[in-house]
Amino acid sequence: MINDGVLQMVKIKFRSILSIIISSALIICITGCNNNQIFSGSKTCNDNQFLVDFDVLNSTVSSKMFLLQGEKIETTIDIKKGDLDIIVENENGKIAYQGNDVESCKFIIEIKEAGTHTFCITGAKKPKGSVYFNKS
Repeated sequence: MINDGVLQMVKIKFRSILSIIISSALIICITGCNNNQIFSGSKTCNDNQFLVDFDVLNSTVSSKMFLLQGEKIETTIDIKKGDLDIIVENENGKIAYQGNDVESCKFIIEIKEAGTHTFCITGAKKPKGSVYFNKS
C-alpha cells in the first residue's frame, strides 16, 4: 500500500514536470510565431509626414494622418531589394493609392475625400529601402 506522503510527493513532481513541459511549449510557440515578422529600420510619423527607412521589412508598418480633400502627398519610394506593397485608404475604406510589388519612383497622391488616412507598407522577401510620404 502506498503511503499518503509518497502519493502527495508523486503528485507534486508530476505537476512540476507538467508545468515545465507546458512552459517550454509556450516559449517555443511564442518565439516561433513571430519569425517572419521582422522590421529593422526607422519610422517617423506626425501630422505632416510618414517616413520609413528599412534594412529589413518582413511585416507591416503603418501610420495615420488626417488629410483634407485636395491635399497632396509627395511620395518617394526607393526599393533596393525585395517586394513591397503599399495602400493608403481613409476610414471609410476609400483607397487613395494602392501599389503591389512597387518599384522605386516618385509621384503625388491627391486626396479625394477628407478624413483620417491610414498608410500601410507591407514587405516580403526582406525588402530594403525607404518610403516617404510628405504633405505638400
